[in-house]
Amino acid sequence: MDSNLKRLVQGGTTSRIFDLWSTSRRHAHDFDFDRRPVFQHRRLNHAFLIKHTVRPHERAILPAELAVVTKLIIPVSIDDLGMGGHALFIEERRGLPKLRKFLDLASSSGDSLDADIDRLRELAALPSFDPFLLADRFLKHERPVDPRYFDIAPKERKAMQAYVARQIASVVAMAFGQKNLAEDDERALKFAIELINGEETEKMNALRQTLGMTRDEFVKGMFGWKGVLYYRWKLNDVTDRLRRFVIDMDDLVIRGASANERQQINEIRRYILTETRQRWAALVSVLDDFNHEFERFCANGEATTIRNFLLKADGYFFHFGSDLSALTHVTSYWDYWWQHRDPGSLSARDAMEVFPSFLRSLTRDRGHGVPKVLLE
Repeated sequence: MDSNLKRLVQGGTTSRIFDLWSTSRRHAHDFDFDRRPVFQHRRLNHAFLIKHTVRPHERAILPAELAVVTKLIIPVSIDDLGMGGHALFIEERRGLPKLRKFLDLASSSGDSLDADIDRLRELAALPSFDPFLLADRFLKHERPVDPRYFDIAPKERKAMQAYVARQIASVVAMAFGQKNLAEDDERALKFAIELINGEETEKMNALRQTLGMTRDEFVKGMFGWKGVLYYRWKLNDVTDRLRRFVIDMDDLVIRGASANERQQINEIRRYILTETRQRWAALVSVLDDFNHEFERFCANGEATTIRNFLLKADGYFFHFGSDLSALTHVTSYWDYWWQHRDPGSLSARDAMEVFPSFLRSLTRDRGHGVPKVLLE
C-alpha cells in the first residue's frame, strides 16, 4: 500500500512518472477523449506508473539483470488520493497474475484486460516516460492513444519555456522580419509557448511557409522540433550532475578490498565510465547535427536540410529517451547514495552493491561485450 499519492500528481507526464489520474480526471466528460484511452479498465486508466530504481531489498522478487523497473500504483479511491493505493512492479514474479486477481474482472471482460496487460508490458519495456517517446510509440499504435495523455507536465513545461525561447530566438527574429532578437525578448518567449503548446498562429503559419511544408508535414515537423528541444533541455539539465559523477567515479577510493575485489571493482568502474561516455556522445552527436543545420537555416534561410531533419526527428526519440534515462538513473542515484555518506571513498562491500546496478542500467539492450560476471 502506498499512502502518499498526492506527491505523484504531475498534471501530465515526466520522464519518470506517467500520471494517468490527472489526465483522465481533467478530460472526464470528453467523449472523444474516452474513445482512445491508455487502458480500457477504468481503474488502470486512473493509475500512476513510475520508473523506479531497484532497491537492495526488492531484488528478491525481480529479475536480477534489471536496474530500473516500472511500478504501478492504483488508487484505492479515484476521488480521494489520501486513501492511498495498491502497488506492484510490472516485472515482478507473478506480478501480472496478481493484478488480474486484484481487478477481479468478469470473464466477459477478459479480452480488454488481455489488451491492458499487453500495454503494461509495452510501457514497462520503454526506457522512460518522456512525453515524446510515449507519443511516438502510441499515437499511431494499432490501439492509438489520445495525444492529451502525453502533455508535458506543467512544472516541466514552464521550466522548459525559457530555455526554448533562448534556443529559438534566431528563428523568431526571422518570423518577425528582424536580423536579431534578444534571447529574453517577450516575443521569443511567446513564440516558445506557442510552439510547446502546439498553437496554430499567424507566425506559425509564416514559419510553415518559410520551411516549405504542407500542413501535415508541419505538424510532424513541429512534433519533431519540440521533441529535439525537449531532449536538449533535459540534457542541459543533467550535464553538471553527469560531469560530477564521472569525476567522482574516476577519483573514488575503494576501502577494504582484497586484491581480487579491487581488480573486479576497477574493471566494473572502467566499463561504467566507458558506457557513460558512449551514451553521452551518442546524444550529443545527433543534437549537435541538428544544431548545425538549425544555425545554417537561421543564417541564410536554407530550409531543405532543417526540414528533412525535423521530419525524421521522431525516429531518434527512443534512443534519446533510452540514453537520457540511463544517464539520469546513474547520476540521480549517485547523488541519493551520497546523502548520508562521506564523499571521496567507498567500502568494497558498498561498491559491489551499487556498481553492478549502474552497469546494468547503462548496458541494458546494448551489445558492447561487457562480461556477464560484472553485471551480477
